[in-house]
Amino acid sequence: DFTKEINQKENRKAIRSAIAATANPEKVKERGHVVEDVELPLVVEDKFEEIEKTKDVKKALEKLGLEKELDRCSERKIRAGKGTMRGRKYKGKKGPLLVVGEDKGIKKAGRNIPGIDVVTVENLNAELLAPGTDAGRLTVYTENAVNKLDEGLFN
Repeated sequence: DFTKEINQKENRKAIRSAIAATANPEKVKERGHVVEDVELPLVVEDKFEEIEKTKDVKKALEKLGLEKELDRCSERKIRAGKGTMRGRKYKGKKGPLLVVGEDKGIKKAGRNIPGIDVVTVENLNAELLAPGTDAGRLTVYTENAVNKLDEGLFN
């Protein structure tokens, strides 16, 4: 068991600072995301939560100007060392995080795109917002998710 308990105040502060970093274009670019002419934070309308097909999610993200980011995430490399033999052959890059207010089919549709994670606001954590402890992950929020964050979920 490699889990470690963390103080509630400390955890909430980590999540708040990671959310703040998603709105900082310098931090996002520093993390390696390819974003050009995109105003951060990315907020889309609630219809986005109802998408049920992977190709529709991909089209929507391309319309947002994230085509180069999706290409970057689709590349994978072979891992060095013994992990190759132990079922961990490929390493992929982390791409956009989709934060939704409630899942109406988007989770199933988005999970097949390499590098993309889909999460509801209630299940948001610091590891998803700052993978590898590097804050500033490119994040797409729905309006519903932003409203739930404003209600003080992590205060």
